[in-house]
Amino acid sequence: MKTVIVYYSLSNNTKAAAELLSEKLHADLVELKEEKVGNVFQAFFRKKSTLVGSPWEAAEDADRLYLMFPIWASKSVPAMNAFVRDPKADFHKKEVYIITFQASPDFKNSVKVHDYIGNFVRKGGGIVKETYAMQGGNMNVFIGDDKIRERMDKVRWDEL
Repeated sequence: MKTVIVYYSLSNNTKAAAELLSEKLHADLVELKEEKVGNVFQAFFRKKSTLVGSPWEAAEDADRLYLMFPIWASKSVPAMNAFVRDPKADFHKKEVYIITFQASPDFKNSVKVHDYIGNFVRKGGGIVKETYAMQGGNMNVFIGDDKIRERMDKVRWDEL
């Protein structure tokens, strides 16, 4: 089973978590890069940014996808919006895990964000297997590798 982790990270919290998970699962990493960095206002209005390259090509033959991204303004980031809403987005028969990071320790609105992204997965024929909300740092603040590892260790990734 081929596993691919598709992630977006501005302050490196999600990137550190994606790299850690990639090591544990022996998964390929696909970083979403934008022509122009998205912002909170775009996130709030569920806009999408323009992605660089063809991230879907790197993920198309995956059986299992992890979508990892921060939550901004209680919404998904523009880069992930662009990825899941791309006409080339083919989730058909893919197992999908959604993992988000946010500053708020109460994970306010994470369920809504997971549902929003999950709806695109399901419309594309994919199966959302699990969703996880993790605490990251404030926007543009890296909380450090130790804190990321501590948060990721709370989930039994080896059982997935």
